[in-house]
Amino acid sequence: MRTTYRAVARESGDWWAIEITSGLPDKTLGVSQARSLTEVGAVARSLIADLLEIDPDEIALDIDVEAPEPVS
Repeated sequence: MRTTYRAVARESGDWWAIEITSGLPDKTLGVSQARSLTEVGAVARSLIADLLEIDPDEIALDIDVEAPEPVS
């Protein structure tokens, strides 16, 4: 059975900061970064798999992308 994890990706300079916001055990911090938005899913899945020592195929992701506010 696949478990769904929630992640938030925020643009941070030339990188995308990734935070796993639900699905991890209490007091487990899941943060990483990706070079591009297209890499966010793979990086988040790899992070979760490494933290929980599970097969990446068992991971479903729901990713919220927070883009920066437009400059006026």
